Amino acid sequence: MFLKNSKISRHLKVLLPDRRQDIFIGEDSASWIIEKLASSGYSGFVVFCDHNIANLYKNLLSEIKDKLEPADIILVKPTEANKSIEFLNLCLERCIKANLNRNGCLIAIGGGVVGDLAGFLASVYMRGIDMVFMPTTLMAQGDTIINKVAISYKLLKNVIGSFYSPVITVCDTNFLKSLPKKEISFGFSEIIKHALVYSQTFTKSLSGILSSSMSDWKTYDWNYLVYESLKIKSRLVEKDPHDKLGTHKGLSYGHTLANALEGLSNFNFRHGDAVGLGMRFSGEISKSLGFLKKEDFELQNSLINAVALPLKFPHSVNPDQVIDYLKRDKISTNEQINLVVLEKIGKHRVVKNVDEKLVREVLETFLS
Repeated sequence: MFLKNSKISRHLKVLLPDRRQDIFIGEDSASWIIEKLASSGYSGFVVFCDHNIANLYKNLLSEIKDKLEPADIILVKPTEANKSIEFLNLCLERCIKANLNRNGCLIAIGGGVVGDLAGFLASVYMRGIDMVFMPTTLMAQGDTIINKVAISYKLLKNVIGSFYSPVITVCDTNFLKSLPKKEISFGFSEIIKHALVYSQTFTKSLSGILSSSMSDWKTYDWNYLVYESLKIKSRLVEKDPHDKLGTHKGLSYGHTLANALEGLSNFNFRHGDAVGLGMRFSGEISKSLGFLKKEDFELQNSLINAVALPLKFPHSVNPDQVIDYLKRDKISTNEQINLVVLEKIGKHRVVKNVDEKLVREVLETFLS
């Protein structure tokens, strides 16, 4: 049913234990997937859509209404507050009222907040139903959902989750043209992360592409960048789909500190900025532990600098609070701080029980 056509530039097949996820990348591919879904045989649809996208792309919503006749369209403000149990319950009530059954499908259109919210709901609704995801930000395309969805609890980010993937993800790179430059910077944080933990070749390619510090970002080959980023993520997840072997944890590079800083800022510090700062911190730890050579450390930071991610955390915070968050992160155990570090560009490892004194010393260089 979901065959390639002229609008699809790249196609990834992700083989997971209980499903196959097809990721299609290309310009103008949103209309293509709507046509395919219209003849897919699903019993009904409920659409989750970022309210900004609903305003910007009214023709897209009209096309969905005309061709798919969804039982409900739920507009979502893309804030971390909506990745909550409270908002999830409201969405659950809407799906039940819409008579969505196990043969139905959720369609999510938006960034990571919309994708995670709809994805987690899809993973637990009637013990799991299909979802199709159309990510609309560079962050959500370059680091799209592959076998993990989650919502937050209070200030603890992504602590309630499932191993779950959409059956279909369509990265229509035309959406990126409507984004402000800062949103592009946020998205690059995850693309850079994937390159650093897995691929010297892609890291070198990014270094060339970003040599002009994004002055010409609208001319980038977005199909290539999104594809290469997701190719790395899919390989790491396929090798370790349930995050038990350590391979999957490479995707947490920079995220242990990032999650803490986002929570401590009451989610006012954006995820892309937090990941950028988290990679600076983790790179410094990697170097201090004797793993990362100076030239590799400088290459990492040159990429982060090129996309204008911050040097300091702009909010006042007690280092003890940050340490407490680091100890409670998903990757940490037994009140110890575990971190993903780089051995070199393209190779990562998990270091357990990192010396707290070292963590404090490095951490304080990044706090205001």
